[in-house]
Amino acid sequence: MIIVYSTILLGILGLTSGLFLAFAASKFAVKEDPRVKLVEAALPGINCGACGFPGCSGFAKAYADGKVPKEGCIPGRRSGVPEKLEAITKTSQEKILAIWKESGEDAEKALQKLLSATGAPPKPVPKKPVRPSPDEVAKYKGMLKDNELASLIYGALPNIDCGLCGHPGCAAFALKLAASEEKPEKCVPGMRQNVPEKVAKIKKMSSNEIKKMLEETAGDPKKIKEKLGG
Repeated sequence: MIIVYSTILLGILGLTSGLFLAFAASKFAVKEDPRVKLVEAALPGINCGACGFPGCSGFAKAYADGKVPKEGCIPGRRSGVPEKLEAITKTSQEKILAIWKESGEDAEKALQKLLSATGAPPKPVPKKPVRPSPDEVAKYKGMLKDNELASLIYGALPNIDCGLCGHPGCAAFALKLAASEEKPEKCVPGMRQNVPEKVAKIKKMSSNEIKKMLEETAGDPKKIKEKLGG
């Protein structure tokens, strides 16, 4: 009987604890800010880092807090992101909450409802860039071994393989830059890191200077950036 009573008591205690934890989780849960979710839905979602944040969610939070301008998302400037963010900013919190609930807390649906309600001019959304596969990245990185100019240029790039340039990774883009078949300005995340200036500087270097820098840095992108000034 003692075992039976003990089992029943433990069961009651377990049930009580479970109910208490469920109540506490519901009571003290931190609710998501729908404005942040709407801003994030308006962004390209490629997490390129060109805005200075590690991802779109970081930029969305900063924008909702009034810490960054609407033009801060560089890739989004051509797809109407600033206009969308302005529409969100001009909408009252009450209206946003109403739209958020009407949309079942679906950020994409809520954003479309908000834009329709505010009359924000629609803009064509460019095709989302495709990140290269690990095999593609490895393939082009392997090709850098036979091209010292491209290797040094690769070190000057952001090395995030975002695909915004239209090529399968930074190594592939570096090879194109070395062959003068592309312009460094196509590296959108690199604009904040002065990539065009660094590439121009590298292309003015002699083969001996390029070789020397690669030897001094052991081809480490971080060290190459430091050598080039940033």
